[in-house]
Amino acid sequence: MNLLSALSLTWPQVFVLLLLAIIGAFLAELAVGNSPRFGFLGSLALGAIGAWLLVTLPLEVAIEPRLEDLPLVRGVLGSLLLVAFFAFFRKQGARR
Repeated sequence: MNLLSALSLTWPQVFVLLLLAIIGAFLAELAVGNSPRFGFLGSLALGAIGAWLLVTLPLEVAIEPRLEDLPLVRGVLGSLLLVAFFAFFRKQGARR
């Protein structure tokens, strides 16, 4: 069994999901001021997970733009929220 078929994604959708993860991770790092553990690659992994979680929700918005049948706003928002969450709590736990 293929991992992409288990996640029900095609290769173009994976690339779009990674693009959404990059955008969301970059915006989250700008908003919080630091990155979660493992630098930008960690942010990219968290962003991809967050984007995938919000994209797979059975929620439909009528006017949301789509690319390769993936909702763009929810993808970026999911990525941004998860990366910002982990980056914020890393910042709170850091010694001053």
